[in-house]
Amino acid sequence: MKNRSFQSFTQILEYIIKYFKFIVIFAVILVVVSGIYVVDSGEVAVVLRFGRLVGSTPQEQIREPGLHFALPFFIDEIVRIPVHTVHEREVTTHFVSRHIYPNVEWNGYLLTGDNNIVLIRATVRYQISNAAQYTLFNSDVGSMIDGIVSGELTRTVANMDIDTVLTTGRAELALEILNNSQVILDAIEIGVAITSVDLTDILPPWETLFYFEDVRSAAVEMETSIQQAREQAQVQILSAQAEATAARQTSISEQAVRLTSAHNVMAEFNGLYDQFVIDPEIIMAGTFRQRIGAILAQSGGTIIIPDESTPPTIILP
Repeated sequence: MKNRSFQSFTQILEYIIKYFKFIVIFAVILVVVSGIYVVDSGEVAVVLRFGRLVGSTPQEQIREPGLHFALPFFIDEIVRIPVHTVHEREVTTHFVSRHIYPNVEWNGYLLTGDNNIVLIRATVRYQISNAAQYTLFNSDVGSMIDGIVSGELTRTVANMDIDTVLTTGRAELALEILNNSQVILDAIEIGVAITSVDLTDILPPWETLFYFEDVRSAAVEMETSIQQAREQAQVQILSAQAEATAARQTSISEQAVRLTSAHNVMAEFNGLYDQFVIDPEIIMAGTFRQRIGAILAQSGGTIIIPDESTPPTIILP
């Protein structure tokens, strides 16, 4: 009986020893295969070996799309980073509610430079610019972006008046928030690049909305009046320019007429002068008669011209 039991145990042990090497080989193959991984297009990968980045330079740390090999999973951790994906995050730190609560911790409003209250909700879009840096902070990137953008909103709005924030300065405010936030992100090196900042809502609290509407209506009326005044001024300017052009053309025409008349008088004078040089007495007598005739014609009198033997007789009315 004992011999049979011993023989059975010996056979089982032989089977285990016989197939153990196959088990070991299969396990080794599984371990080796587990280190093979593929990086898809649109992403890169980094390898963490016992929690530390593998590679001494950024080029060595980044695994581009393709087939790669790493040590078994219990040694190396593969982190895939979607570098071409645009991530979106809504920052509502300063848009907790449209109401103002007595407890300041419940409020997220902003104070403008002229001591007004405004609520702003922003949408931040960003991409991963440095996969190695991002890997070390990827669990906190969202909250870090929230804090940085919220802080820049607080600082920037505090230097602006409420009218600028609500109307004309909206685009400039968004651009300044983007630039200033990116400077901070670059300084702390978390591998993120902000692509856009959209201020989706810029509103006053419900408690102050009535006053803001009055101010906005007054601003619209002011702009309307200014536009109407500009249109009227333009019409008057065009009318004045037309009148000036007409007056100038009239003056030019009158000048031409007077110059022609003056030229005719000068031509007549020069003709008489040439004849006067030849025979002064005849010219004097003829000219005298013409002038006397013109005077009498204007005065309504009569002139009688007898023969040459007697002097002329002038009869006035």
